[in-house]
Amino acid sequence: MKLTTVAVVALAIAAPTAAAAFHNKLAKSQPAADESVAAPKEIRLWFTEKVEPKFSSITLMTADSTKVEVGKARATDDPKSIAADVATTLAAGKYQVSWRTAGDDGHAVRGKFTFSVK
Repeated sequence: MKLTTVAVVALAIAAPTAAAAFHNKLAKSQPAADESVAAPKEIRLWFTEKVEPKFSSITLMTADSTKVEVGKARATDDPKSIAADVATTLAAGKYQVSWRTAGDDGHAVRGKFTFSVK
């Protein structure tokens, strides 16, 4: 009886952690997080799973939270990647990218990171 109780408790503890491990995650980006670059013409994101562009968005903001115009998130040559064109030439400074997408499991995931323009 004790072994069954221990197994049930272990499963209850591990299940939420295991489920979270299967959600789509940002694998890399261009520009990369915390990178200092020349003004990019696009923001490109790669994930650990295939993404659905129709359920994805990329938002770009300046350090003072002013929204910068970017194109709609679109598919790329890699099914695990999306990109958005930057509509204007970015001035020197710090920028924040916020993103949202859904992977194969259908769960929405989001995140953000910053980069700087030289």
